[in-house]
Amino acid sequence: MARNTSAIIRISTIAFILTIILVTESAAQRIPHAHGFRQAYPGAIAVGLEAGPNFNFGLTGPPNECNCVFDGGNGVGYHAGVHLDIFINRWFGIRLHGLYEDYSTEYVKDYSSPMLVSDGSSAVVDFHRRAEVGLRYFGTAFALTWYSGLNGLYLMAGATAGFYLDGTLRDEEFITSPNYTYAASGTSSRMLADENLDTQHDPLLRAGLLLGVGYDFPIVRGFTVAPEVQLDYPLTSVLDGTADWKIPTLRSSIVLRFGI
Repeated sequence: MARNTSAIIRISTIAFILTIILVTESAAQRIPHAHGFRQAYPGAIAVGLEAGPNFNFGLTGPPNECNCVFDGGNGVGYHAGVHLDIFINRWFGIRLHGLYEDYSTEYVKDYSSPMLVSDGSSAVVDFHRRAEVGLRYFGTAFALTWYSGLNGLYLMAGATAGFYLDGTLRDEEFITSPNYTYAASGTSSRMLADENLDTQHDPLLRAGLLLGVGYDFPIVRGFTVAPEVQLDYPLTSVLDGTADWKIPTLRSSIVLRFGI
């Protein structure tokens, strides 16, 4: 009888210990790390799909034929692409991304300038200048990511490189003073450029610095949705010979990230 009682106690004790182990393991599987993944061992990789708008802020502007340097411009473009997050440990990772990006911007300038009128005299006339630029790049980045431990908050910093794909430039000038027209056309507007950007100019490699912030919202094990904001500030100009024409962008993304 004592032997049976001892066996029952041993079996009950083993069953209790196994139950505790299973419950603990199950709970651990349900608790993700702050960045949304249950495990982030060195070398672990997550694949992210990202897309969203680019808010572009042009410094100065494209080259022009008048003595009227643009004060700056702005526009909304877009981006879409994929990235890899390679985890160094649960706190740090490396971000590599490739994006198709649009840096479209519009530049305007109001100014006054002397102009020959129909009777051969000169008059000071008001002008409005508008240049629309469309730029497309294949962008790459290398960044260090810090998973802060504050729930899903993470920060990143790194370097970017953009390779010119194609671009357009449409540059128009309008006379805004009433009763004045261009002598050659008899109209109050003229087209100064409507061409591919690389027809007369040499686009440069876009090299820049990247700062970003994001927040992971875990959905299921190994899958998160994250809003991200990145500031991409170029160190190089758009075209060779126009050192001041740069287009910083504020990139806003929705990221779908999968652990693999």
